[in-house]
Order: sequence, then C-alpha cells, then structure tokens
Amino acid sequence: MTVADILEALKKHLIVELAVLLVVLAGGYAYVSRQTPQYTATTQMFASVNHSAIYGSSDASAGEPSGDDSTKSSPTADASGDTSYISGQVGALPTLVTTPAVLQPVIDDLGLDTTVDALGTKITVSTQTTYFVNVSVVDTNPKRAANIANAVSRSLKKQISADSYASEKTYVLSLLNLAVVRQAEVPKTPSSPNVKSFMFKMTLAGIVAAVCVALIIEAADKRLRQIADLQRLADAPTLGVLLKDDAFQASAPVVVSAPSGSAAESIRRLALNLMFIAPDRTEQSNVIVISSAGQHEGKTTVAVNLAAALAEKGEKVLLIDTDLRRPSVAKALNINGKVGLSHLLAGQVGSKDAIQQYWKPNFHVLPAGDQTTNPSILINSHAMQELLKQVASTYDHVIIDTTPMRVANDAAVFAKEGARLILVASQGVTVKKQLRDTMQEFEMIGVAPVGTVFNNDHVKRGKNSYYYYGDYAGKGKSSRARKGRRSATDGKQA
Repeated sequence: MTVADILEALKKHLIVELAVLLVVLAGGYAYVSRQTPQYTATTQMFASVNHSAIYGSSDASAGEPSGDDSTKSSPTADASGDTSYISGQVGALPTLVTTPAVLQPVIDDLGLDTTVDALGTKITVSTQTTYFVNVSVVDTNPKRAANIANAVSRSLKKQISADSYASEKTYVLSLLNLAVVRQAEVPKTPSSPNVKSFMFKMTLAGIVAAVCVALIIEAADKRLRQIADLQRLADAPTLGVLLKDDAFQASAPVVVSAPSGSAAESIRRLALNLMFIAPDRTEQSNVIVISSAGQHEGKTTVAVNLAAALAEKGEKVLLIDTDLRRPSVAKALNINGKVGLSHLLAGQVGSKDAIQQYWKPNFHVLPAGDQTTNPSILINSHAMQELLKQVASTYDHVIIDTTPMRVANDAAVFAKEGARLILVASQGVTVKKQLRDTMQEFEMIGVAPVGTVFNNDHVKRGKNSYYYYGDYAGKGKSSRARKGRRSATDGKQA
C-alpha cells in the first residue's frame, strides 16, 4: 500500500476514524473520572556529615585519653570525602524509611489506622542532588499527606541521629546528619489523576487506533466502493456514474424503455462526455471498446445503453458482441443471437445476414453468434481486422462489448489497433486486485483506457445532481416506456 493509498483510505473512512476516536476518548474520560484523587506532599531535607561524632570508650568521651594515638582515630578520618560518604548513606534511605523503626512512631503519633507495610507503599524517597533528600507521601486526604510527610521526616532524622551502636563501654554516633529545610505543605490540587495529561495520551492513542482501524478495514475490503478508488486505481477520468436502478434490468436500453428516467439521463451524459474526450478523427478512433476487469461488472449494460444513446441522437451506430465465450448482447436486447460474429468471421454468412436492425434505422447490432472453442483465434484473425476497418468507415460509432480482461485480453488487442477503451467497474463487485492487475497489463501492452464508468452506484444523489432529473418526468414516463418496448420489439430483426 502506497502513501497515496493510505491517505485515500484515511479520507474514505473518516467517519469510522472519528467514531473510534470518540469511543477511546469517552472510555478514557469515564475511566479517569472514576479514579479517586491522590494528593502528594513533599518534605525536603538536607544531608551533611556530622563532624562532631566521636568514636571510642565512655572515658574518652569525658576527655580522658586511653591507649596510644592510633586508637583515637575517628571514622571521619577514614572517609574518602564527605560527598562520597553522604552519597552512600543517602542510597540506603529509601529502604530505611519503610522500616518499622521509622514508620511505627509515625503511625503512633498521628493515630493512623494502617500498618507499616501499607504506609510504606505511600512513601517515596528521592534525591535531587547528593545533599538534598525529598520524602514524598501520597494520600487521598491532602492534609493527612502533609502531616505524614512531616512526621516521617522527623522520625527518619531521629533514627539517623540515634546511636548506631552502643555497649557498656563504647558508643557510636552517626556521621550523617539530616536537617529539614522545607516542611510539607497541604497540596491544593491532586497529583493524580492528571486529567489533562491522561486525556492527551488518550487522544494520541485514539488517533493511532483510528488510523489502524481504517487501514484494517481498507485492507480487508477487497471490493471497489467509491469513485475515488476507481480514479486512483485506473488513473483515468470517470466518464459516467450509473446508479443502481431497476431500469437497467429491462430487456431494452433505458433510452428506449424509460427515456425520461434518471437512468436514461446518466447514459446520455456518458455519451456526451465520451464525445468531449474524443481525439482527432483517425482510423478506428470511432471504435469504442467496452470491457471490465472481471465478470458481472456491467460492461454489457454500458455497451448496449451507450450504443442506444448515440443512436438516439441520429448517429449511425453498430453494436458488436465480441465476447464469444459468454455472449450477452442478444439476451440484453431480447433479440435472436443464433447467427452473428462467429459465423461472419468464419465466412458462413454475409454481413447482411449477421447484422440486425434494432429500434431505429440507424442502430444496428451484430450478436456474437455461436460460442466457439477457440475465440481468441477469431478475435485476433485477419478477418476481424478487416471487419473493423470496414465498419469503422461505414458507421459513425462502433461499440464493442468484449470479454472481461480477467478472462482474455481481447479489449487490449482492439485498443492496440486504435480503438478507444472504456473500462467499467461496479461498486461492491469489482475486485481491486483484478483492476490493478488489469491496469498493469494495459501498461505492459502500451494502451490505456480513455475513461471509466462507475456502475451500480448505491449513493443517493441530491436535487442538484443530474440523477434527480427523472423525478421531473412524472408518471407519464410509464406510457412512453411501454411504447418504447413495443417499438423495440417491432424493429428487432432486420
């Protein structure tokens, strides 16, 4: 999938993406709204070395020397420096602060209904630098959080300052001194949940989820759904859009069966657009090949109706069914198709016997005739080339309904000879991969469609669209449709 494909997929599934984003945001907000606010209070302490600490006997503490000078050396003299010593001691504080020696006095002093272990989970000790120690307490009550933080700092300081070791004759004073430099204050706003930060993260998560959902939907959907998909994959202008309309199911072209309907207007517009993109008159440039990537995409419907729309304008038109594998023009027009192109190319009949008049004197049809075992041989034969040259010089327009490209590349062969190629794609029917493969084959052969037709469109158009035209016709179109069908029946056989 290219970048253009991704951008087009995101644009196409915008509503789904917005829905996913809203669901994620709503779920996130519902979750964060149910969270109990937590308040954080912090006490800041300053760590330093206690240089007044003494090491020795009780007599030495009274100023009476004992032993030689080597026994009088203090631990301070053995330290490599205050900084390294403090750093090592401060590293033990996070563990020390959660011990019963520190927390039990806090529980007793404040009368807390908790245990040492439970209280320890609320306390965090961190260091900004070597010398500053922060004691933070999280609680649902802001005042209680501040009281606990201050009480913990006092209890910790007391434990650090206490004798590290004491016996009958000796005692050891801690070399680490902690001084409270900032008392914990009652927090005014909760530290968690941080609604803004949480919702920002949920927004990012929602965008990612929406994009993923859109791409998954696009990857899972193998069918053509929008005109934009057709334009992107075929890289050709859309000459017409045919709505899903029961009028196309009639056994006659819509300009015959329902001339005032919206379906007929869409066909007329297709015929007009085709004339706008017509190149300079060259040999076989008036030959229009109608094909599709796969089967059941409406190529025969387009071919039959386009031919009728051109004939309606008074131009001389020949409709040829070259799909010798699965002929369908005769059935679509409800005419006799037993004799046709296959017999003409084989020399079994002449053009007068194979070509029939339909509806108007200027509208002729050449059915496929019998199915053959080797249709490609006939289509690529010299006789077929000569036939196209002859009819191209005789008729204003030659419309060819040919085999789908997935079955055979007859359409590309005709286009290579100079015919104009129109590719039909049907909403919800055309497989994207087949269409992509068809375009690659066209590129390899050196041909390109002059335009596409988006068939079976399910989108309802507004009053400003030409599809709305049929509503102005009123109920009177029913009688005209019946007359059209009778005239079509009268002129089926030449």
